[in-house]
Amino acid sequence: MSPTSRPSAVRGAAGLRRGVGAAPEAGASPGAPAPAPVAVAEPEPKARVTLNMPASMYRDLERWATEAAGSLGVPRVGVQDALRGMIRACLTDAQARAAALASVRHNRE
Repeated sequence: MSPTSRPSAVRGAAGLRRGVGAAPEAGASPGAPAPAPVAVAEPEPKARVTLNMPASMYRDLERWATEAAGSLGVPRVGVQDALRGMIRACLTDAQARAAALASVRHNRE
């Protein structure tokens, strides 16, 4: 390993994103005020959910993801991406929300 410190170890990754220590632009006068740093949005923290389902439901979900990949013209749609899309649909679409509630109601009976 090199004895030279990586830039992220010297200033920290957050400092690199904000442009701390960046060289002044060519043509800028030394007495001119430096431009304000651009605010970088921090990534939203992730939450982990574990979902156990019957093997038959998982096979159906994989089949749906494969069909979705064909519809989108991409090589693959992962199960996680499929579930994220389904959750977004339930949160934003009234018909999808109603269908999900009907399914939950049916499964609880």
